[in-house]
Amino acid sequence: MTPSETDPVDRPGLLAVTPSAERVFEWLLTLALLTCVLALLVGLITLELLVRL
Repeated sequence: MTPSETDPVDRPGLLAVTPSAERVFEWLLTLALLTCVLALLVGLITLELLVRL
């Protein structure tokens, strides 16, 4: 990338480095998937502890 592509004159600095909506959606999708996996693991551990009571 050239400096003109990374820092256009007509865009403020913060807006120029803001990720695209597609990239943010990928991050949110990844976080949602990890959240589901974590919730499943916590649920299974809780179930295991309740069965042992």
